Amino acid sequence: MKLQHLDKKRLILVDLDGTALVKGGMGMHPKTVEVLKKAEKDGHRVCIVTGRPHRASIRFYRELGLSSLLTNFDGAHIHDPLKRMFKRMVLPISYETVTGVINDPIIKESVDNILIENYNRAVVMKKDSFLENFFHLDDVEDDEYFIADPYEVWAGPSTNVVLTLKSPELKDNVLRRLEAFKNTIKVQTGTVYGHLDDENRSMITLTNKLVNKGFVSNILAQYYNKDIRDVIAFGDQMNDYDMIQLVGYGVAMKNGNDDLKAVASGITHETNDQGGVGFFLEKLLAGEEV
Repeated sequence: MKLQHLDKKRLILVDLDGTALVKGGMGMHPKTVEVLKKAEKDGHRVCIVTGRPHRASIRFYRELGLSSLLTNFDGAHIHDPLKRMFKRMVLPISYETVTGVINDPIIKESVDNILIENYNRAVVMKKDSFLENFFHLDDVEDDEYFIADPYEVWAGPSTNVVLTLKSPELKDNVLRRLEAFKNTIKVQTGTVYGHLDDENRSMITLTNKLVNKGFVSNILAQYYNKDIRDVIAFGDQMNDYDMIQLVGYGVAMKNGNDDLKAVASGITHETNDQGGVGFFLEKLLAGEEV
């Protein structure tokens, strides 16, 4: 993989968990920070595109010194946290659909816990350290987080609904019931936003059907006047698939999903823990074969 037209200023899209962040998701490798900061200084535009909510990504945005748009919930929330010159885009699940899902009798009987989020608000049915850590609910900054009965307190649309089940055997029945909402929601199962090795939860995540990182890549390229064929993107999991497949230079992490690697233009030589984004991007922008 080699970059063409080195004189062009690039749009660089970067996932967080498993990509820019090291294992555990608490920080970035120094090499990744160094190279992304240098790219910005050299006139390239870096954008974070993550499944995380705003509250769990803004500190990395600030650490990199970014002034670009920030994308959360895989594209359900796009905003300008610094200059506020871009009208916030929120692509939610309607309130009618949210209530329809959680009130379905089979689903209601099968769930152990429910998390409902909008871009700046989260409600969890009962305290759960797994959900708090996985969705960074304790990283609240200017956000509201409640432990309360969603059947009583939730009102309005949602960017993210998470169902954890009482047992894995119930998953098929829940998925069958969710078929009734297939025109409006996208259903994902498992740890779609990264890896947590110490937990094995039967978890179902629901987002707006239109939301994906490919959709966001087009919006960001248009906003920054970049040809999508000139855009560079880094990701590691299947929620990065549309983005990596769409852009001209889609790079999968060495530690990433094999199906993602199959559609990527390149694969980093180092993992996220080893600064894979930084080392690969440095060589790519220098015009080297990587």
